[in-house]
Amino acid sequence: MNNGTTALVSRNGSHPEPAANEVDLLWDGFTPAVTQKLGEPLDEGLVSYRKGRKGRTFAYLEGRTAIDQANRIFGFGGWGWELLGDVTLRESESVDQKTGETRRFRAYSATVRVAVPGSSPRTDVGFHAVTEETVEGHETAFKGCVTDALKRALRGYGEQFGNSLYGDGAPGDVAPALRRTIVSLGRKQGFEEGQVREAVRSRTGQDLDEVPVSELTSLLEAMARKLQSSEAEEEPKAA
Repeated sequence: MNNGTTALVSRNGSHPEPAANEVDLLWDGFTPAVTQKLGEPLDEGLVSYRKGRKGRTFAYLEGRTAIDQANRIFGFGGWGWELLGDVTLRESESVDQKTGETRRFRAYSATVRVAVPGSSPRTDVGFHAVTEETVEGHETAFKGCVTDALKRALRGYGEQFGNSLYGDGAPGDVAPALRRTIVSLGRKQGFEEGQVREAVRSRTGQDLDEVPVSELTSLLEAMARKLQSSEAEEEPKAA
């Protein structure tokens, strides 16, 4: 086996001719280590939640989390991304289904391509609405659409980048994942599942399995803030 290189064969003194390649699958795809990592279930502690349309709760990965995942799985020098074309400011309008009022809005869109050696590139489009007509509002939307495009392109590599999180899942579908994430965050703070459940019962007056999605989201936000605060206090301060 020549590991994907081309051997030269001389016949009767004629010019060398390339011999047929012996294809090593590892040279045309991911290594077993990368494939194994991509096939693992997503750590629910990495998932964030936000309230969206019609009171639904949506699960998503933050941009920095998706980048951390790519660095962990592919290696710091094992992947890259590029912006295709310009970031575009678009204007459109929507109709309020209740009042019939037409509202105009503006948003930025961008196209990003992610490349990882051993696979075909993944390309997708990101979108972010301008929520405030200020310099800061446009800056946030400009950067946000690029981040959205990057995350959407990365999800082409599977569950480690939250592919299953995309879609309009009903709140009832999200609740089990929210509860598991609460337990996971509790463990990161050194508590067993039983202790987490008791803390939830003390705070809400309900068993964890009975707490509605709206309250679960609030609990998660409070736990995440506490965890971030604890981690910040543990970081060594510069002299």
